[in-house]
Amino acid sequence: MDDSEIAKRDHQRNKSEIVKLVKEMFSQEKWGDEEYKKKLQELVTKDEELVKEVIKKIKLEKGFK
Repeated sequence: MDDSEIAKRDHQRNKSEIVKLVKEMFSQEKWGDEEYKKKLQELVTKDEELVKEVIKKIKLEKGFK
C-alpha cells in the first residue's frame, strides 16, 4: 500500500467516525451538547488535515509540486 492509499484509508476511517458520532448524537438526542460539539469539531479538523495530506501525497506521486 503506497502513501496516498494509506492517507485515503485514514481519511475514510475518520469520515466513518464523524458519521458514527453524528448518529450517536441524534440517537441520544444530544444534538447541540457541548461535549459532542467539541468531539465533532476535533474530527472535522482532523479530516481537513487528512484531506490536505491525501492531496499532498497524490501530487508527489504524480510528480506535481
